[in-house]
Amino acid sequence: MITIGKKLKALREEGNLSLRELADKVGLSASFLSQLELGQVSPSIASLENIAKALNVYITYFFDDPKKTDSVVIRKNERRKIYSKGSRAIIQPLAHEISKKKIEPFMLALEAGGEAGEHPYSSRHGEEFGIVIQGRIGFTLEQNEYVLEEGDSVYFNSSKPHNWKNISRKKAKIILVIPAP
Repeated sequence: MITIGKKLKALREEGNLSLRELADKVGLSASFLSQLELGQVSPSIASLENIAKALNVYITYFFDDPKKTDSVVIRKNERRKIYSKGSRAIIQPLAHEISKKKIEPFMLALEAGGEAGEHPYSSRHGEEFGIVIQGRIGFTLEQNEYVLEEGDSVYFNSSKPHNWKNISRKKAKIILVIPAP
């Protein structure tokens, strides 16, 4: 089984980047990236997103099944799941990696108190869409805070700082659609 760490290392080496160079690009330590490549730590969703952007891939690249590329259907029981201990979240891609994909849909499940990390800056330009399908979410966009209930949605400029946090005592789920890198 190919892990996030193995895929990260292969991409980094393919781009002729040292651990230190990648660390500088994403604002993480070279030590953390080394541990991630070795499968010793779990990245936050925000960290994984920043790493994906720096390596010019979709975040879902890290858990896509190469055998299913260009398939138009992902069955519920076939969805790959990545657990982020730091974020207390599970991320699941809702579309396979296809060439020239313009958007990246995924489901984010946050445990009680889980958070999809602060995005203080973003090199991603475009729009982002999210809809709460279960639970109660605190959504922060720049300095504005919103409480989102089941069925509530947001549409915003993805380059602005934003954050998702489960503010309920039960699991919360959000469908997110973000621009391709």
